[in-house]
Amino acid sequence: MIAQGYLGILLPWVAGLLLVELALNLGCLLGSIRWWAAGDEARARLPLRLGAAATILHAVRVLIYALGRTAPLLHFDVRPERRVVIGDQGGWFWVIFASVLSILGLLGVLVIWLLRRRRRKGACP
Repeated sequence: MIAQGYLGILLPWVAGLLLVELALNLGCLLGSIRWWAAGDEARARLPLRLGAAATILHAVRVLIYALGRTAPLLHFDVRPERRVVIGDQGGWFWVIFASVLSILGLLGVLVIWLLRRRRRKGACP
């Protein structure tokens, strides 16, 4: 989205969420490389937490995107001078597609959290 120029189209608070999500993803990537290089399970905590935070923030951004395409809140996330330019890009397909993938991402976070929790409880007597 940054390469497509959305920082100039979105309102500053929505663009800020985009940049925070980017920072979380970069932190997750760097933490994952460190975890992979060390091969130590103890180093999994940071990348998993950053990845979960990025996934949750992405789901919030998709919710904002979906709400911004509905009638009562139409384009509330877009700068007023850019609302005509955005128009109806792609219709509802991309809204539904992004929403479904965000729900799947949240389910993935939940499954990983439950599996790690179960393993931790099983390891302790």
